[in-house]
Amino acid sequence: MYTRSRRPTADLPELTPGVTLVDVDDDLGVTPVQALLLDQVLGGDGPAFWVDGANQANTTRLRELAPSDRVLDRVKVARGFTPHQHTSLLDRLAGRLDARDSPSLVVATGLDGMYRGADIEGELAKQMFIRAIASVARIARVHDVPVIITRCREDEFSRPLRRAAGTHLQCRATPFGPRFEDAAGDVETLVYHTDDGWMQTTLAYWQEVLEHRARIHEASTLERAAGPIGVQ
Repeated sequence: MYTRSRRPTADLPELTPGVTLVDVDDDLGVTPVQALLLDQVLGGDGPAFWVDGANQANTTRLRELAPSDRVLDRVKVARGFTPHQHTSLLDRLAGRLDARDSPSLVVATGLDGMYRGADIEGELAKQMFIRAIASVARIARVHDVPVIITRCREDEFSRPLRRAAGTHLQCRATPFGPRFEDAAGDVETLVYHTDDGWMQTTLAYWQEVLEHRARIHEASTLERAAGPIGVQ
């Protein structure tokens, strides 16, 4: 779906429960994933948990993107600095969540990154990597929530991530702005169109999109709170 407007639209992809693999063009960085995270928090009631394995959890950028500070109160960020620490974080997250603490979203960026280094040997690295994937899949299954995962690179080692994901989205930089595509070819969403295209990789672009989304979510929340109008 293409939208030709100088204003941001509401066309960020709608995340469904299950594991979604998101591949992002290098020059767009992690910001599109941050935008998806914040959008999901805006539209949901539960917290979001972000476990980072590739030093991508830039909380300063997240604060700059957020339409309001109260949104950030519901975002919990943890970083794994070693393979064992990263696996432990995901295990603990999968084990601690219950019905009262059901998340609106879980994000695991660079899920394969920690298991590619020289800290652990090949077979053990593969075993720990599969265990990490199993943890995020368990969260998606038990809590029926969206889980976003990203990978450091696409190769034979990261192939289990693709197999675990029910949805595969790609965010590409185009002359018309960032475009999210379903890798299966079923969905193509042009998030934003500008005539010059220069805003497509800037923080200002994503800020404007999220501010627009916040207004939509706020209006929807007010409508739900008001309830049906009775006729006497």
